[in-house]
Amino acid sequence: MDVRDLLEDVASLIRSDRRELVCGRVGHEVGHVCLTASGAVELPTVVARFSRRYGQLRNLVMGGYADPKVTGRTGLPLLAPFGGELAEMRGWACGDRWIGCGAVRVGDGVQVVVLVAERDAPPAEEPPEETVRVVPPRRGTRSDDRRPWVRRVLDLTGWEPLGLSVDWATVEEELGVPLPEDYKELAEAFGGGVFSESVYFMGCGAGVSFDLPAQWRAGLSAARDGTYGSVSAAGPYDEYTPGGKGVVTWGSTEWADQYCWLIDAERPGHWSVLARSHDPGHWYRYDMSTAEFLHRVLADADFLPFGIARYDLGATFLPGSDGRPL
Repeated sequence: MDVRDLLEDVASLIRSDRRELVCGRVGHEVGHVCLTASGAVELPTVVARFSRRYGQLRNLVMGGYADPKVTGRTGLPLLAPFGGELAEMRGWACGDRWIGCGAVRVGDGVQVVVLVAERDAPPAEEPPEETVRVVPPRRGTRSDDRRPWVRRVLDLTGWEPLGLSVDWATVEEELGVPLPEDYKELAEAFGGGVFSESVYFMGCGAGVSFDLPAQWRAGLSAARDGTYGSVSAAGPYDEYTPGGKGVVTWGSTEWADQYCWLIDAERPGHWSVLARSHDPGHWYRYDMSTAEFLHRVLADADFLPFGIARYDLGATFLPGSDGRPL
């Protein structure tokens, strides 16, 4: 298979409606499916293409050495089928599936392999409506707390603002609409990266995996192509196109929750947050700022279904370029 075939087959396996994955390789147990790349395919090329589509990766095996801290929650199902044969393995979490790209030792060489494995994702509490409008909650917030929401995120994580310089005029010219001011403050302070080891935040100019314009272009291209089906926006909202109405994704989680803005070029300055849990379907619409939504996700255990504080992951931030190269 070439890289395009691998992407298409992985997209099909992710959309397999929770059917059990059964591998055709002799000696491999159920719970995953292996795909073999053609001899001409190189691992860095495969990893780069999958990173553009599925975001931040995990380095599970490098130079034949597996991460000793890897668990079932962080990608162990991608290693289990191969034992000590693995030379390299990168992984992505996508809802109730793991995606892996690696290299397996074969004789004196290595063979590139791609696999999809089953994954336990946090349960979602979904409402009966297609889209639910949510009134900003007051719980989890002191009434006397006058700090701006960006400052609350900084204080929560203990992060020292980077003060990045971003050419917002160029970014906004491409999109055809202005971006939220508090998002721009977040992007300048944090760049792109991972909160609490699980919440991915898109900055600008932060490398392909964490660059909002690059990810938007990739999603728009995939929506126009249609070859792989939808891996981001889905009805009733389309991917935003300049001059139109649709969604732009600014964040996600390792279990495939999706955080977006609903953009209408005819109403610039209106930035409702749309969020969808890892089982694609119902959307929640929040009339609150990006920074407030992000803070509540990280700090408010009662902010259901998206609050992650109930998982005791801690309030941390890791820049996208730290320790996780593509």
